Amino acid sequence: MFESVWITHPAAGYSENRIWLFKKSFTLSAKPEHAPLNISAEARYKLFVNGQRAAFGPCRPSGEEKYYDSLDLAPYLCAGKNELYCEVLALADNSDMTKPSVVFGVRRSGNMLLAVELDCGDTLIRTDESWTCAPSPSTKVTLHSWDAAGAMFEEEAHGGEPEWTAAKVVSRVDSLREKPYPWGIVNPMFVLPRPIPMLYQKEVTFADTGDGYYIAGELTFGFPRFVFEGQGRAKVTYAESFGSGHEKKDRLDRSLPFRGVYDTVEVDGRIAFEPFWPRCARIMRIECEGDARLVSLDFTEIGYPLTVPEGCDFGSEDDNRLWKISVATLMRCMQESYEDCPYYEQLQYAMDTSLQMLFNYQLTDDDLLARKAIRDFRLSQRADGLLSSRYPTVQAQFIPSFSFYYIFMVAEHWRRFGDLSLVRENLRAIDGVLEWFGGCVDGTGLIRRSMYWDFIDWATTWEAGVPSVGEDCHMAVASAMYVYFLHAAADLADLCGRASTGEEYRTRADRCAEAIERLCWDEDRGLYADETNHAYFSQHMQVWCTLSGIAGEARARRIMENAVPLATRCTFAYAYFWFRALEQVGLYAECETMIDRLRALPALNCTTIPETPDAPRSDCHAWGAIAIYEFAAVVLGVRTISASEKKLRIAPRIDGRDHASGTVFTGAGPVKVEWKCADGLFTLRIRSSSDAEKEIVLPDGKTVVTRHADVSLAARL
Repeated sequence: MFESVWITHPAAGYSENRIWLFKKSFTLSAKPEHAPLNISAEARYKLFVNGQRAAFGPCRPSGEEKYYDSLDLAPYLCAGKNELYCEVLALADNSDMTKPSVVFGVRRSGNMLLAVELDCGDTLIRTDESWTCAPSPSTKVTLHSWDAAGAMFEEEAHGGEPEWTAAKVVSRVDSLREKPYPWGIVNPMFVLPRPIPMLYQKEVTFADTGDGYYIAGELTFGFPRFVFEGQGRAKVTYAESFGSGHEKKDRLDRSLPFRGVYDTVEVDGRIAFEPFWPRCARIMRIECEGDARLVSLDFTEIGYPLTVPEGCDFGSEDDNRLWKISVATLMRCMQESYEDCPYYEQLQYAMDTSLQMLFNYQLTDDDLLARKAIRDFRLSQRADGLLSSRYPTVQAQFIPSFSFYYIFMVAEHWRRFGDLSLVRENLRAIDGVLEWFGGCVDGTGLIRRSMYWDFIDWATTWEAGVPSVGEDCHMAVASAMYVYFLHAAADLADLCGRASTGEEYRTRADRCAEAIERLCWDEDRGLYADETNHAYFSQHMQVWCTLSGIAGEARARRIMENAVPLATRCTFAYAYFWFRALEQVGLYAECETMIDRLRALPALNCTTIPETPDAPRSDCHAWGAIAIYEFAAVVLGVRTISASEKKLRIAPRIDGRDHASGTVFTGAGPVKVEWKCADGLFTLRIRSSSDAEKEIVLPDGKTVVTRHADVSLAARL
């Protein structure tokens, strides 16, 4: 239980973008074995204990829920005098249009508050009037790039010593939901336990190239710390690579321009500067003016503590390198939420998140971040049923198709974990999403264009990612997606005993599918058009007409064959769905074209997967980490069929490889797979839990069903 009080500075104003300082000194008779800490702040804090950075938080809140963090401070404490030093970032209120909005992904109230509770055994430390606080005399919060509004940048100027004063107590901390709300009135600063682990911290090296540039082995995200001496000014610029936008080729090509976001530091004597907000960089450039000079540079990487299976080998160095950069991409995009990219927005988008979850599931059975993301998006729902395309955020944005991916999140979590309670608690939000889309269907049976951003994918032939439809007012691609997700929702409703709802959704799906067949099928082209005038065709439309069953078994292979040469192609973001449609009709070999583009990235000095294949704005977008799924589910061949029944299917695909091995996490626990091809013989060994029912499909078509924990099989090629 978190039993403390919120404190603030007596002169703190409402709705400010500013950093405040708090400290508390205390003496311990001995170093404690355990020292549990609870801490929260409005809007963000960074905690140092005896000069060491200990925590950064609290966990990003939604609009309805705020969190407190818990950790053990014993490793940072000592016998004798100790000091807690906390920086607190106050952010302008969401609705205050007179103030610049920074850190879009952090919901805030406009207050500046801190609450701490530390139990050192014989000493209990809580926030109260004995704490001292001061406005930061040197740091100014700035926003000099709208693209990077997910973060903030800082101007560090010499401002003298902080003017410390006694803290002011504001109110108690409410943290237990078991206690009734007096008169039904909820404290807006009510806090809940952090639902995910604290972020890891790891030291990373940036190599000094001798000309002002410092380059890391791979893209990283965390806290740089600089020590400067002399007098003058220093500017630190952070970038993912040399070049930007269309100029991105070899990421370390010095002939390309160097651009990035930056912090500035006024140097007068000796100064240590660590930005409050974490930075994303592969390259840093330090430019000093006057007599200022850099003395030292350190970098602490932070991220979600994702455990990655070791010893994976997918048969070639190219594929192993692709696996490595795919995992690195996912890890850089997992913080307190899934993120579209660590460098720019740092926001949790529904489409990105739904794919990141799938990749997450292949590597570990940890679904805590996935659960939080599903809950975040459910809490973003408006009264009309539409979900925010990104959440948490202080800037509302709606991309209608992204609400479909929320249904995908719930369905895939059920398939992987078999948790019916999670399905039940999300059904009402799923109903709301489908009601919103139902209201967009007109007399033709198709979904009309919306007033929002009808983004589907960054296809190069589409403007702003929106399908080309000419004068038509309908969105056929969204209509085909609607059919697919109506069926997915129907299956979820059936699981929860809502058979009539499932029947209703299937009826709606049949009506929309009939309209697509009637208005969009083009017999001459052998394709479904993106609109009713049959002027535009995309791979995306064929994908959803295949996966949803609109095309039927007889026609699905034909449309996917005809989709391969189309000019409007799926990008990395759509790889998962493109691959599944190709796989469904027996054309999986066509996936190699996109996989080869991904394999080529390490040769361009990419250490993560860029946002799009062409002209990427960002070098790190985890929706493109498709190799994590493909190598686990296709090359190793391991898939969860039913987590609730612990049923797996294992069907390795050779595709020219002579060996592969690795561990895949499933709804029945981890599965270790090793296979080899030699002298015309395929040998396979599988190790798993004994309660996992495994349907094993060998390359010769033979199928074996077993529950044995250790299985060895062979087949002639």
